[in-house]
Amino acid sequence: MSKPVKSTRLRFSFKTKVMLLSLCLLIVPLLLFSYYSYDALKKHIIQEQKEALTSESHVLQEFVSENFQWVLSESIVPLFSIRKTNEEQLFLIKKGITQAMSFRDDNLMEIAEDYILGAGNTNRTSTFISNTSKPYKGMFVSEKARRLLESRLGSVTDKTLADLIRDRDLEKDKFYHYYFINGRKHYLGSLTKLTDDYVICLFHDITETKQNYDDNFLEKAFALDLVSTITAINRIDPDSTNIYVFTDDRKSIIRKQAYKLPDTLDEKYLDIARTNDVWEGSLDEDNYAYIFYFKQTGWFFVYSINLADGVSALNDSMEIIWIITILLAGTCIFLCSSILRKPLSSLTSIAKTAEYIEHTDLTNKEEIAKIAQMLPEKSNDEIGMLSETLKEMSCSVSDKAIELLSANAQKRQLEGELNAAKEIQMGILPESLKLSEFSPLKLSALQVPAKEVGGDLYDAISFDEDRIALVIGDVSDKGVPAALFMAMTVILIRECVSLKMPVEQIALELNRNLCQHNPNMMFVTLFVGVLNKKTGELSYVNCGHCVPYIFSEGNVDTIEGLSGPAIGVAPGFEYKSFSTNVPLNSNLFFFTDGVSEAQNPQLELYGEKRIEHFLKKLKETDPERVCSKMMGELILYRNKAAQSDDITILCVRN
Repeated sequence: MSKPVKSTRLRFSFKTKVMLLSLCLLIVPLLLFSYYSYDALKKHIIQEQKEALTSESHVLQEFVSENFQWVLSESIVPLFSIRKTNEEQLFLIKKGITQAMSFRDDNLMEIAEDYILGAGNTNRTSTFISNTSKPYKGMFVSEKARRLLESRLGSVTDKTLADLIRDRDLEKDKFYHYYFINGRKHYLGSLTKLTDDYVICLFHDITETKQNYDDNFLEKAFALDLVSTITAINRIDPDSTNIYVFTDDRKSIIRKQAYKLPDTLDEKYLDIARTNDVWEGSLDEDNYAYIFYFKQTGWFFVYSINLADGVSALNDSMEIIWIITILLAGTCIFLCSSILRKPLSSLTSIAKTAEYIEHTDLTNKEEIAKIAQMLPEKSNDEIGMLSETLKEMSCSVSDKAIELLSANAQKRQLEGELNAAKEIQMGILPESLKLSEFSPLKLSALQVPAKEVGGDLYDAISFDEDRIALVIGDVSDKGVPAALFMAMTVILIRECVSLKMPVEQIALELNRNLCQHNPNMMFVTLFVGVLNKKTGELSYVNCGHCVPYIFSEGNVDTIEGLSGPAIGVAPGFEYKSFSTNVPLNSNLFFFTDGVSEAQNPQLELYGEKRIEHFLKKLKETDPERVCSKMMGELILYRNKAAQSDDITILCVRN
């Protein structure tokens, strides 16, 4: 039978999957790019609109300023002349009435009514003074004046002159001109404020002047000319351009307007335009306007655009882009979720397995097999490699743990043996130096091995009734071998002392025995002295050991004389003995090279000079205190540096 063909699936490495995820994350920069691009395009479009409005407004202003007045001159000039005459008459009337009122004389007021107001009343003019709160109750208001107060303001409103006086807050030093209709009569009404309570009204009959025109001839003439002017400017579309023309009282000159004035067009903008002839700027967030004031007629030209209209197409386009981007982001998120589902599931299994490993017994082979089953199936990506590595690591750690347990058992056994060796070694050394047979001498020793057991030795042995043997030495090695060599040396010395051998004979006998039984070529530096307690005489041999000191009350002397090399180096060597006197009330100080060769963190040796300096400054005489202070000095000198050699100190007070 033929074997079934295995289906091959496209496999991605975990790195590739992460790269796909990174590719998906590019959607976020795309969104940010779209947002900032939109913002930049919006600013550009708005700036273009503003520049176009400014350019078109300048062209329109030039057309109006240079040509408009000539087209309307036939209709406007006569009215303009009447308006100027009305202003001059109102000025004279206001001045005369004000002077008459200042004298508070009724006769003068009658004269003012007869002559000043009378001069202002002709066949075509009527002059009267009306109260601002109660127009019909004013001063010198005749029946004709009351009828005139009922005149309709213009041809497009039902507001009367009385309403205007009552509602309009007129400024004191200004003249206001309005077009009124009363029945079949047409008037150019001019007003100025006399006091806070009174307004002077002068009506001029212009019925004959406008007999060839209908009621709103001025507005129609202006509207017709304005449309033709705008049409003549190619850059301005008359059907879609927001152009407004109105009088000082916000009365529109063009009857039909396709657009409404922005609510934010405050009086302050008109005041600036009236003062400077031109104002340009933003009325609010959406509306931008160009205003210029046409002095010949007292009209305002407002050319405005709604900036939101210009970016509406951009908003529509960006909405489509954002919708597509969101759809792409959703698709990418779905794909990333599908791609990473299995890897993340595998990583979760690996994490749980690692947590299980933390609390399991790695020496149990059944637990190791269970760990292998918990890991995900083998795959060709990095996660599969991680799974296999964790499986192999579990097996390896299990083997190492078993080995470690075995090694720890051996270590504990060795530590037990070392502790036993240490106890044996300490048992070989003197248990106490405070023996009655040493009296009147005082002895003290201190030993600190660098390891569990060391190679330093010291001893004090009663030689006879008057003498005591003092021994200190240092074996060439450390650890167990040195401890065994040291024990052999101590036993041999004690045997020689028991036979009452002279010190040079002791050295000779030790050298002979240790050279014969020394396969590891070890040796020991040794100082052996016999001190007479009564006379203070010290006979000694120094076999390559550190030179001892005699110190007392600031005086320090060395015990010179080298008898020969260390014991165990030269077979058959004849050692020479020396003798010196130890004064009463002085101290003998013996030490091994662990003292002189102690190192600080800078690897500098303590040295013999520092020992001498220490002994000179020392005020203590008790041997135990001397040993303790010497050890404290070494600890301070070493600081954090480790102890490199065994330290042994022996001090004797004569």
